[in-house]
Amino acid sequence: NEGPNLRTFIHDARRFAVSNRSIIEQAPLQAYCSALIFTPEKSIIRETFKTCIPPWIQRKPRVETHWNAMLQTFEGHTGGVTSLAFSPDGKQIVSGSHDITVRRWDAATGQLLLPALKGHASYISLVAFSRDGK
Repeated sequence: NEGPNLRTFIHDARRFAVSNRSIIEQAPLQAYCSALIFTPEKSIIRETFKTCIPPWIQRKPRVETHWNAMLQTFEGHTGGVTSLAFSPDGKQIVSGSHDITVRRWDAATGQLLLPALKGHASYISLVAFSRDGK
């Protein structure tokens, strides 16, 4: 058996889904046209589904050979993030920024959990969770 084992396949599929979450959520069929061609060349998902890449895409972009260490980016702040904290259970993240907002995120999905907290007089220099996670 020369194929990848199930655990490795699922790990690679999760990396693919997390890395391309915004594309998949907004336009699921673009996973074949956009997400797949921007996936690392040696990704199990790309190698398994390369026949699904539309033939009209003649020139493919240069991409990394393997997945890099970055798992996910959280999009929302318009200024640099100055402080970040994980909840005690590791399920949430709170971030403060030069855009003078505080944001609370789901650590697994990157989804914003609440509207941004606004109204601060200056950039946010420190954020934290209390011991009870609030």
